[in-house]
Amino acid sequence: MHHWINSLCAWIMLAGGLSVAAPTDQFLVTDYGAVGDGKTDVTAAFQTALDAAGAAGGGEVYAPVGNYLIGGNLRIPGGVTLAGVWQAPHHSDVTLGSALWLTGGRGEPDAEAAINLEPSSAIRGLTIYYPEQSTDDIQAYPFAIRGRGMNGTVENITLINAYQGIDFGKHHHELHTIRYVYGCVLRMGVYISQCTDIGRIENVHFNPHFWARAKIDGAAPVDWGKLVDYLNENLEVFVFGRTDWEYVFNTFAWGFKVCYRFIKTEHGACNGNFLGCGADGGQTCVLIEDTQPAGLLFTNGEFVSFTGDDPTMIRTGPGFEGVAQFTNCAFWGPCAENVEILGNGDVSLTQCNFVQWGLRGEGDRYSVRHEGGTLMMTACTFRMDKPHVFIGPDIRGAAVFGNRFTGGIQIENQAPDARVQLGLNLGE
Repeated sequence: MHHWINSLCAWIMLAGGLSVAAPTDQFLVTDYGAVGDGKTDVTAAFQTALDAAGAAGGGEVYAPVGNYLIGGNLRIPGGVTLAGVWQAPHHSDVTLGSALWLTGGRGEPDAEAAINLEPSSAIRGLTIYYPEQSTDDIQAYPFAIRGRGMNGTVENITLINAYQGIDFGKHHHELHTIRYVYGCVLRMGVYISQCTDIGRIENVHFNPHFWARAKIDGAAPVDWGKLVDYLNENLEVFVFGRTDWEYVFNTFAWGFKVCYRFIKTEHGACNGNFLGCGADGGQTCVLIEDTQPAGLLFTNGEFVSFTGDDPTMIRTGPGFEGVAQFTNCAFWGPCAENVEILGNGDVSLTQCNFVQWGLRGEGDRYSVRHEGGTLMMTACTFRMDKPHVFIGPDIRGAAVFGNRFTGGIQIENQAPDARVQLGLNLGE
């Protein structure tokens, strides 16, 4: 209602030939001395505007089109949104729009983040760029954005070349929302931990072309080969520590060392719902070191691995004790293997489509390598005439029922018969 009234008042003033003032809850950074020339450090001007909005009880601190150099750190008070012009996901191949040029913390990856969200604050509609970063000599930087407390929101943000993107893990928090975030990240994209109530990550997309295609006057050219090599050797895109019922929807990355990594920290591990998650052009799509007992639910995933010495889509680590369930997922690309199960946890594969494997690496390569814990696999399709499933001697149990195998059923079972159930499989 408030914004409808503002719009009506603005229309009335325009009709009467009067100047239009900003809404009373909007604070323009230019009114506080900020200039968007990409040269003048405007950290203090931005923080003054943010503090004024916080003192007023909340509001929007608005940055018009411009390149705003931030050499220090910003704190967004509760009830305040730092906003730019973008109302939707955006690329930087036409214009940067409202852009924050970050230079602080070079060489200090663990230092304070550039932009810090207090509880119930937000950042949206901005491009974030590191003007001193170069593919010829990639340097470490702190996270671009960090949140704490309840209801931090990051929305409609493009990270052109952030070394580390978004951190909701260093501080305890709940109910984060990260959506419509696109861009290129170099070492880590999103880190989640210490979240004790449902967080949401929606429609997040990372690809190196967001840096390679950016139109920035005077910027050093991006070496595509060096950039992709760096990502495939270093980038962990989504890293999850302790988070209770994380909801992750329609996320994707191309080029990485690990795309989705699940770790166990001193605060615990993850459980969550992962729907429509994709990973392409990297080494390991999903690496599960451990989970909470409630486990991970992956549905409609698309996984492609083909870089490195041993590209494999899904791996569980030797310390895995949790639960991971994959339903209606597709696996393809010139990989070594599709799934490698280690540890003592429980894995299920249901209605999955395995298209390619055994095209990288040495020795016998299987689509599914089951070395530990339990495996439940049903209604899956294996589309190559190559070794399909390996069941190792130290597993706790395996049930492989109702699957379709091209070239006949090729299952190597080294486990005691009492631990394995095979049946109703179709070999063609």
